[in-house]
Amino acid sequence: MEKYKKKFDVSQIGNFFTVKEAAAEGRLHQVTVRRLLTDRKLTRYKLGRRTLIKRDEFLALIKPTEIVPAD
Repeated sequence: MEKYKKKFDVSQIGNFFTVKEAAAEGRLHQVTVRRLLTDRKLTRYKLGRRTLIKRDEFLALIKPTEIVPAD
């Protein structure tokens, strides 16, 4: 099985975002989230036709690494 496509454990559904939810949470376009999946910067989990993303993984990716003071 490829690394970027994992089987999904239904009991853990609360720990995942759909693409639409992830885009809303990160204030990104859905296409941007799908591109992150395609580029394998995020792991893709499938539940039927739905694509799911781990919340922790997504939030860690979009978290700012450095705070830049405004001038």
